[in-house]
Amino acid sequence: MEEKIKANIFSEWLEKLQQESWQLELLISGFALFGIWESRDMVGQAGQYIGVNAPASGGADDIMKIFILMLLAAWTIFFINLLFHVILRGLWIGAIGLRYVSGDIDYDSLDYSEEFNKYFKKRVGQFDDYIERLEKVCSVIFAYTFLLFFIFLSFAMFIAISILLTNVLDQIFTEHDYIVDIVLLTYSILGFLVFLDFITLGALKKVRNKSFAKYYSYIYRFFSFITLSFIYRPLLYNFIDYKYTRRLFWFSLPYVLGITIILPNFFLEGTPHFPSLDYKDSEYESFSKHIVSKNLYDDERNLDGEIGISSNYQIRFISLASREFTGSHGQLFLRQKSSDEKLLTYKYGITPYRNSGLNHRMFGNSHTDSLIQKIERQKTKAVLKAIRTRKAERAALGQVDTIKGETNPFLAGMNHGQYGDKTTDQKDYWDMHIDSVRTYWKNKIKIAEEDKFNNIKKALMDANQISIDGRSINHELSCKFYKHPNLNEKGLLCYFPIDSLELGEHTLRLDRSLYDKNFKDSINHTIFNIPFWKIIKN
Repeated sequence: MEEKIKANIFSEWLEKLQQESWQLELLISGFALFGIWESRDMVGQAGQYIGVNAPASGGADDIMKIFILMLLAAWTIFFINLLFHVILRGLWIGAIGLRYVSGDIDYDSLDYSEEFNKYFKKRVGQFDDYIERLEKVCSVIFAYTFLLFFIFLSFAMFIAISILLTNVLDQIFTEHDYIVDIVLLTYSILGFLVFLDFITLGALKKVRNKSFAKYYSYIYRFFSFITLSFIYRPLLYNFIDYKYTRRLFWFSLPYVLGITIILPNFFLEGTPHFPSLDYKDSEYESFSKHIVSKNLYDDERNLDGEIGISSNYQIRFISLASREFTGSHGQLFLRQKSSDEKLLTYKYGITPYRNSGLNHRMFGNSHTDSLIQKIERQKTKAVLKAIRTRKAERAALGQVDTIKGETNPFLAGMNHGQYGDKTTDQKDYWDMHIDSVRTYWKNKIKIAEEDKFNNIKKALMDANQISIDGRSINHELSCKFYKHPNLNEKGLLCYFPIDSLELGEHTLRLDRSLYDKNFKDSINHTIFNIPFWKIIKN
């Protein structure tokens, strides 16, 4: 009896709360809209960061790009839905205020014809019915918005887990890519089954076969956990068990496609004879010398502004400091792409400094070079050999352990040939000898590291063949490793002489070699022709 009373009290409280829920809806919508609008730069930064740093191996770059597209889609849906909700809820409040002033609709006082009078009474109805419909629509839109958000969150979690899984397996099975592909394919197929069940409103859950239901329940629970769908499942089932809201659920897919893909791609064209400036167009490479594109010049970029969804664009391959140069030298930046990892590894045989993909600072990210590792082993052997020789000689001469700081007094001042003189005792000689061994191998490691540094730079220069007006200038370039302030793109900052160039227009040509990730040992080429001008500074 007591539990029944508590249930009734709770039900009454919920009834009262849902009548007053419009206040919470407006409050949450207002704060959420403000936060969503302010987060647009953060979403843009995430997209740019992944575009610049996503690894080219294991398909992780494609997965990360899909993740960002879903994040942008979720941002758009959340913003549009909540804005629409605030507008309709404002209309609902206005309708209530008008009802307080003028009451219900008096169709007779409008003095319309009988035909229109019947039509409006049937289609428009009473003003209270109109307010009730607005209330229902507003409440449904509010719940629908958060339901869509959590659905997108589940998709994002699914992709995030696939990124993590791919990178972890890449680190474990470095020599067995097929294992990574098999695991990822299995994960994707099972995920697609759960997605198919989701969009069909539980068609697979209705299968009466006990064996299928048992095994599918394990798959369903696994993906329910990793996608966090258990958080919003009661909301989903309460949404689809009602005919009115179930139709809205079926409308979700065309609605999402409409506001994220179809609607944003409408545009007006007022100058159809103006050539395209988009470097993604197939004609861009052939006619780029006739175009001044802001994506190819540093002084056209928003280097001092905040990074946002549309403020900064990635440097795709190359960026000149300016379209106008004065003095004796020009400046350009050559970006190092994520696909260059394969180019440097397979074509030039250079070991990377770090492991690619997703990593954590706690576990480190160093990738030991085989040559440097070999020299380290040689260094250890040489030092140990010197230490053993010292120990054996002291044992033969009856010396006390040097840790105690004692030496054989009869050996003091003994001549040690080319390694010492009469003023050098045996302890000093061996300490200096071991230090010299360490220094020798330390310098050898430093030389190997320096050679690797230069080999990477030479390989990148070889992949970027640059010419001005048809004359190669690669041998004239002075380049250093550099992080560009645009979006922290990594690459080479290079200076090239222009004092021999005549005043006026010139064309810088970049022939960029790219490793084709779909075909091993296959190299593609991308051509850029960039106009610039040499001028006299006033």
